[in-house]
Amino acid sequence: MFSNEKILILSSVFSMAMFMITSCAPVTLPIIPTPRVVPTQNSSLAELGNTKVSSKDDATMVYVPAGQFSMGSKLGLLDEKPVHIIQLDAFWMDRTEVTNEMYRKCVQAGKCDEPSNLLYYNDPQYSNHPVVFVSWTNAVSYCSSVNRRLPTEAEWEKAAVWDPVRNEKLIYPWGNEYDCSKGNFDDEIELDSSLMQAGSISCDGYRLTAPVGSFPEGASPYGALDMGGNVWEWVHDAFLGVNPFNTTVQNYYAFSPFENPMGVSPAITGYRGLRGGSWNWIYGYGRSAYRLGFGKDDTYDGVGFRCAEATRFHVSGGVRTGR
Repeated sequence: MFSNEKILILSSVFSMAMFMITSCAPVTLPIIPTPRVVPTQNSSLAELGNTKVSSKDDATMVYVPAGQFSMGSKLGLLDEKPVHIIQLDAFWMDRTEVTNEMYRKCVQAGKCDEPSNLLYYNDPQYSNHPVVFVSWTNAVSYCSSVNRRLPTEAEWEKAAVWDPVRNEKLIYPWGNEYDCSKGNFDDEIELDSSLMQAGSISCDGYRLTAPVGSFPEGASPYGALDMGGNVWEWVHDAFLGVNPFNTTVQNYYAFSPFENPMGVSPAITGYRGLRGGSWNWIYGYGRSAYRLGFGKDDTYDGVGFRCAEATRFHVSGGVRTGR
């Protein structure tokens, strides 16, 4: 759609950021020193590859052991800096995105609203494709209905690109080199002339979305699929974009808690985070550290979601509580 990544800040969150700047006294928040990453213990590594199936919607989930990882990107935009170390509790992540078929059962049970556009939702050919035209609010409702919740932004990024064996961060779920055959990215020119990679037309084999799990070679180190491409995925965190013209507003990464960060307060912004890229947009060029933010009630043909489940804690109403 756009050829310049910085349009994100100017078009998606600029007006909201300017409101925050002009209506609030500038506050410079402290930067937390970055500790070094502590290698994952062997006992945790032994659990890599573990999966389980939800009794609520038959979703297969992959296990992500507790441990530290580096979040953000030195080469990315302001929203991705600074790179900082995060400690996360263990959690489970859906292996694939929630499909139209899965979401339909929630609608039929009266717990979810129908997508805002029913073009793909009502087409049997797309039953195993990710549900789209669902808002952040819709996604929260679905995950809650199956006793899960949206992953936090930190959980999503770790599950996508942290290699616990090498103790290093990847750029894409499969490695550090972009490969148009390992995810469903923008390689069509029917909507616009922008491409993820020159000469990559029809590289992934899909004109629109792909059935979930269609790119096993693009799996993350934990076995999660489609975390690069297919559809952008809603995450739990509220999103407040960085205004590049005013340095008094710091990115959340500069003061993020070390343990289990959950984003800025949802009371100060109606925007929510998205990760992963999609079949029709070139934002971020597929990098998993790239951050996008849309209104929590917005819906798009390139936006879906997956759910997560913590092993010790869960997110409820923005508060992390034990269970």
